Amino acid sequence: MAPVPKLDLSKLSRDLERRRRDRPEGSGPGGRAVSGAMAVVRENLAQLEALYAAGASWVDIAASLSAQGIRRGDGEALTGRQLTALIASVRRQEQRREVKAAKRAARADLPKPLARKLALASDLAPPPQAFPSDPARAEEELRRERLASLQGLFKKD
Repeated sequence: MAPVPKLDLSKLSRDLERRRRDRPEGSGPGGRAVSGAMAVVRENLAQLEALYAAGASWVDIAASLSAQGIRRGDGEALTGRQLTALIASVRRQEQRREVKAAKRAARADLPKPLARKLALASDLAPPPQAFPSDPARAEEELRRERLASLQGLFKKD
C-alpha cells in the first residue's frame, strides 16, 4: 500500500485563495456565469406562483422575466422549463432549511431561542442624548475636558 501524502493546510489555503482571486468576475464557484435568476426567483417566489395561479403559463412568465433582463448565465432567455427548475430548486432549499431548523430545535444540548428581546439594565443604558449630532464637535469637547483635568499636572512658570 502506497503511503498517504501529508496534507499541507497552509499551501491548501493559499491555493484556494489564488483560485478565488483568479476566478473571472461574475463567475460562480464552479466557474459558471452568475445571472442572478435564482436570487430573483427566491425573492419573488410567492408572486410568481400567484401569477401562475392567475392563469399565466410558466413559458409566458419566463419570457416576461427575460424581457426584464433576468436571463441565464450565458445571456440566453429563460425557458419555462428552466424557470420551473429554478422554482423547484428554491422549494427544495427552503424545505431542507426547515428540516434542518426543526432538527436543531429538537436538540436538547443546544440553548432554546429566547422568546423576549434582551435589554440592558437601567444602570448600563446610555443617558438620553449621549451622542451629540455632530461627532467632530463632541471629540473637541472631550479633548478640552481631558486637557482641563490634566492642567494641574503641568508646571506653571
